Amino acid sequence: MPLNSEASFDCLFLAQRLQRLSASFPAAQLHLFAYLGCLLWLYRQEPLTDWGYSFVGTELGAPFSREINSALKEFLDRGYFLRIEDRYAATRLAQEQFSDFDQLTLNDSRRACLAAACASTAAFSIGIVGSALSNEPELKRAQALPSNRLLLQDSAQKQLYEQFDGLRKAVGDRGSDLRLPAVVWLTALYRTGEAAAPKI
Repeated sequence: MPLNSEASFDCLFLAQRLQRLSASFPAAQLHLFAYLGCLLWLYRQEPLTDWGYSFVGTELGAPFSREINSALKEFLDRGYFLRIEDRYAATRLAQEQFSDFDQLTLNDSRRACLAAACASTAAFSIGIVGSALSNEPELKRAQALPSNRLLLQDSAQKQLYEQFDGLRKAVGDRGSDLRLPAVVWLTALYRTGEAAAPKI
């Protein structure tokens, strides 16, 4: 199966950013930040079909993309990534390949969404980003009905667009900077989860 070009770019982009935070990263973080990037793509009112690949929700309330997984495996085979137990690290080959991809203007919109997703780690730990996103309605449903269900179908998109309309009104016009809406939305999701947690 040929590699998905969007997932390949995202995998390389995210690997570079995650490696700045730590020397290595688990595969789950690639899926997590790719999904958050996709949600910010919808926030910008871009069509979901233009994102280029899909996600399923796991029973753990986490996103998973087959295309990201395929890119990760292929990059491991090509020597772009090294595996260190259950974590990965990008090599110089990955950095060189990413430099070629990164010069393409067709990736500008994706880059903005992925960069804002990764920038959320300036406000939260990666663990809190994951906990917050697990309260996103689609992933919450995946936890309740564990069956690796496809995320972001039409009804879910409608619900998200309504949430994002309210978010846009709350944060005002910030141009193309997606960092503030990302942090505000993750904060709201995290608080929702804390409020729903059983009190001891």
